[in-house]
Parts: sequence; structure tokens; C-alpha cells
Amino acid sequence: MIDKLFEIGLLYDFYSELLTPHQKDICRLYFEDNYTLGEIADETGISRQAVHDAVSKSEKSLRGYEEKLGLAKRFLSRE
Repeated sequence: MIDKLFEIGLLYDFYSELLTPHQKDICRLYFEDNYTLGEIADETGISRQAVHDAVSKSEKSLRGYEEKLGLAKRFLSRE
């Protein structure tokens, strides 16, 4: 099994355009820029809990897209 952070990063690369702009911004800060939940909360003006919820919901959405479309799996099998 691949590393969780790598997996979510790969799914984000494939499916980020399907996320809401808010989810996309939070995921970019969290997964690409390595911000903590607290730093994202300060940056966006929302609570740390709201950031956590957005990251969790985004992860669930990204996994759901992969389950239905399988683009990342096909990409990895070709590599």
C-alpha cells in the first residue's frame, strides 16, 4: 500500500478540479504547502475544526472520485 500522504497528493493531482474552490484552497495549503490545521485556520479565518472537517470531507470526495473513475490506479499501473 502506498503512503497516505502520497496517495492523497496523487488523488488531488487528478481530481482537484472537482472540489469546491474552498476545499481546493484548503487542500492545497494542507497537502502541497504543508501548513498545519492551525496555520490554515489563521490564513483563511475559519476555525481549526472547520479546517479539519474540510480536509476530511475533501479526502472522502477524492477517494470517491477515484473509486468511480480509477484514473490514479490506471496511472500507477502504467508507471
